[in-house]
Amino acid sequence: MPLTLGFLASVILLLPGLVALAAFNFRVGRAGARRPEQQLTTINALVAAVILSIMTHYLGYLVAAGATDAAIAIHDAFPKLDLGPAVRNPVAAYYAAVTSGAAMPGPTAIATAALLALEVFVVLAFVGSETFDLLFEPLDWTGQGWVFQHITRPAENGYAPIGHVFTSTMSGVYGVAYKGIVIDARQGANGELVSIALARPERFLYELGAFPIQTSRWFWRGKEEAGELDRPTGFTLHGKETVGGVVQLDARVITNVVVHSVSQSLLEELAPGEAAL
Repeated sequence: MPLTLGFLASVILLLPGLVALAAFNFRVGRAGARRPEQQLTTINALVAAVILSIMTHYLGYLVAAGATDAAIAIHDAFPKLDLGPAVRNPVAAYYAAVTSGAAMPGPTAIATAALLALEVFVVLAFVGSETFDLLFEPLDWTGQGWVFQHITRPAENGYAPIGHVFTSTMSGVYGVAYKGIVIDARQGANGELVSIALARPERFLYELGAFPIQTSRWFWRGKEEAGELDRPTGFTLHGKETVGGVVQLDARVITNVVVHSVSQSLLEELAPGEAAL
């Protein structure tokens, strides 16, 4: 079999699994969240497509076999009833055609195309249905539960929202930053941040600018000495002190806010007594 036809045959075999992955990604992209621990790489996507395709073709084989047996039984019971020419099971006929390289008869090819289209439509309907949500809800593949635990209600699900708040810089280079557990965040009518409050935060002095990098190879070291290597920009922290009580910052003095949720148990291991508010 030529390479082009072999590639086309492989794509047709994997079509139900690829359609299922595409429909799932489209649905999660519109109504879900991408979780850091559930990365869809090329390898696991290919494995998932192969497994889903095998399962779909197996179910299609059973459906085609049942339909063929039913048609034969009806024809035997009513000989005058013409149900068309007898065809081989489309799945078995397709695999036989791929392995042997021989062309399929016209009626069998039409039945194979019809069965493949039926499999694709069934996969699309199943992935987009509520049955799919109920069946795989414990796995939380759409990330709805993860969003509720880590973003919507982190403090009520065993997580502490840690906020890094950078205030406006002084003289354009230095500024004050705070890091602590977020206990209150006020938003305006349009969703903009109005104020944020941190409990017992740590206060830093940060510096913006370009900082040198450690270069081990002589080639990059020479380019840096010649001024041809751009230094990465960012910020560095100077000093740290703990601020007691609660610090509330208004939006007019805030430059940037980063919030990530950390497990309460991890905070207790690192700093006993600091996680409980």
